[in-house]
Amino acid sequence: MRIRLDVVSPGKKVKIIMVEGGVRCRQCLAEMGVYPGEMLKVIRSAPFAGPILVEANGYRFILGRGMAAKVIVEEMD
Repeated sequence: MRIRLDVVSPGKKVKIIMVEGGVRCRQCLAEMGVYPGEMLKVIRSAPFAGPILVEANGYRFILGRGMAAKVIVEEMD
C-alpha cells in the first residue's frame, strides 16, 4: 500500500516509491539520500504538524511535513 511519508508511524521502515514535486524539491531530497528505491526508518514524528526525524544509511535528518508529504512510500514488514 502506498502512502505519504508524513503519515508513517514512528518505528516503521519504508521504501521510497517516488518523490513528487519540482526539480528543486527532488534535488534537495536526493542530497539528503531520499530518492526512489531507498529505505528509510521513521524515528520520531513531532506533534501538531511538526517535523519528522528519519534515518537513511545510518544518517539521521529532519524533514518538514510539507517536504515529507511529497515522498510516496511503501511500508515494509
